[in-house]
This record gives sequence, structure tokens and C-alpha cells, in this order.
Amino acid sequence: MSVKTLLVHVNDKPQCKQQLHVAIRLALDFGARLVAIYLVPGIELTPSLAALLPDDVVARRLEETGAAQAEAEKLFRQAAQVAGLTAIEWRAPSGDPIGAASAHARCADLTVIGQPEADQSDFRFLDELAQTVALSAGRPTLITPYAGPVPSPGQRVLVAWDGGREASRAVGDALPILARAKHVRITAIHRDDGERIADQAATLRLADYLHSHGIDAKVDHSSVEAISIGEWLLSRSADLGIDLIVMGAYAHTRFRELILGGVTRTMLRSMTVPVLMSH
Repeated sequence: MSVKTLLVHVNDKPQCKQQLHVAIRLALDFGARLVAIYLVPGIELTPSLAALLPDDVVARRLEETGAAQAEAEKLFRQAAQVAGLTAIEWRAPSGDPIGAASAHARCADLTVIGQPEADQSDFRFLDELAQTVALSAGRPTLITPYAGPVPSPGQRVLVAWDGGREASRAVGDALPILARAKHVRITAIHRDDGERIADQAATLRLADYLHSHGIDAKVDHSSVEAISIGEWLLSRSADLGIDLIVMGAYAHTRFRELILGGVTRTMLRSMTVPVLMSH
């Protein structure tokens, strides 16, 4: 498997430069086509809605939204040009932006989205966007932290391994990145009550599997006490100089909807390095 098509979320906020930078670097590394998808919250100005509003309000709304989209597209194309990336595409789908995000992500090898920032006015939208794509697209999602600068990820990678389906999916999805990494560490965590998430045999099987793909991964087991697993992973990543975490995106079912699990939510809220998630 190789990365041929990258999808990156772009909006009219300055913070989107973070995920755009990471996506461009990955596209260059893999020789992939980069597709930017412009998605913002708001009520679509349908003909029926426009008919209920004064003409000057409709005109002003169209001018504002058009200008914001044009500025975002300009930012994307200029950033790609400066980096020397020519295989690019711009998309601005109409309709439900959350649904469009998942639909387009399902036809990409990897989707890059920015971490929601709590004090942003559109935090709820960005939070729903990240969660929905990570849990429902069926493809890997790379989420970049809003605090930067963020280097090109994938040189020093931490694989959070519990032997489960989601973690296995994440490892499989991350193989192209892992194969190019200079350092890969598999970490299996013991809960503070002594229960091991992934036993030693399961972790060694993963190391052997990665070795068959030419990936030399170091393995360690750790006990976590008085700290959440998500916080421990971030602390461990800082200690090791990690620039990418690979992990499964876990969820619980509630009222027929998928709700993020605790570790996944912690990572999304508090990440300090990019995180590749698969569900």
C-alpha cells in the first residue's frame, strides 16, 4: 500500500496553516496528489431561504462567503506552489459540511484535519468534524495540534498498542509512514490495577509483523499509575522526542451514535504532536 491521495481540511481560519503545512510535506514525501476540501460551519443560503431575506442581506452574505472561500483557496495554492507541489485539487462541496467531509475522506488514503481549539468560535463544528471523520470515514485520519510549529511527522513514531481491532487497523493504515520512519517504538501499557492491555506475546507478534515489512520497531511495556493512559502517551512521546503517534480511535455506542472513548478524547483535546487515528 502507498499514499496516492491526501485530503486536507481547509477553512478561513489562520490555524488551518498547520494542517496544510503537514499535508503538503506528506504529499511531497509520498509523491501524492493533495486535495484541499473547504468546509465551514453555517447555514447554506438556499433559494428558499434567500427569498425570505432582504436583497442587500443576501448580497452581503454571498460576498462575504465568496471572499472567504477565495482567500482560503489562494492560501492553499500559494502554499503548494512555494513547496513545489503541483499535483493539487481544490474542492468546495455544498450542503452538509460534516457529511461531505466523511464522503470525501472515504476516497482518500489519508485525511489531515486540525485539532479543534477550545476557545475558537467554531469549536463545536471542528470537534464534530474531527470525530466524525475519525470514526466514520473508514480511512485513517491524521490530526495536527493547533499549537505549533509542527514539523513534518513520521520520523520518530510511537505506536500505541493494545492488541485490539482498532489498534491493528491503525498500524495497517500507517504502514507507508512506518516504513519511512527512522525510529518506531511500540508501547503496550499496563493498567494501574495490574491488568495488561496487550500481553507480551501479542506485542512481539506485532514487532515480528512490522519486521516482515522491513520496519525495525523497539518494544516496551509500561505500568501507568495515577495518570490517564492518554496523558501518559503524551508524556512518553515528549520524553522520546516522538513526532507522530499511531493509535486506534475508540468509541462507545450511544443512541445509535459513536461517542469517543476516554483515551481518544484525551488525545484529541490535549495532543502535542500529530496523531494518526483509525477506527
